[in-house]
Amino acid sequence: MSESRDRKQQQRERIRKILAESRSADLPIPAAYLETIPGLVDALNGLTADVTNVLPWLPQDGFDLNRYQNHIQAHLQDFPVAMEEIPALIENSRKDRIWRFIAIIFLAHFGLIKIWQEGQSIIVMKHETNRKRQNISGNIEGVDGLEGSLGGIEAW
Repeated sequence: MSESRDRKQQQRERIRKILAESRSADLPIPAAYLETIPGLVDALNGLTADVTNVLPWLPQDGFDLNRYQNHIQAHLQDFPVAMEEIPALIENSRKDRIWRFIAIIFLAHFGLIKIWQEGQSIIVMKHETNRKRQNISGNIEGVDGLEGSLGGIEAW
């Protein structure tokens, strides 16, 4: 087995050397000079010449991921629900739809919900591990017929 491994290793080394030798040389790319294209510099300057006051971007009304996640979780059931059936939080329906979608993606990433697409609709449902009580009866000892933890065996 040792000889076989050595032969395979030698064969890999030979192939690496052959491939390294067969590579082409670097392609020399000349530097780009904007002056070589007539009118390009003037066109680029025209795009920014009239900009005098550049204001920082400020969102009109901020996106609160926690608010949207709590809202979505409050409206989910143990059965599938279309994203459109979850009520909007803000008046701007387009922005609200985008923000609900973002929150749904985060919730799915965390494993709190399951999502899938049916046609043009996004379907959302609580993840099985995120449901209350997991369909376990209230009397846990009665489920397996044993009393207490591990059939009466106590930990040290």
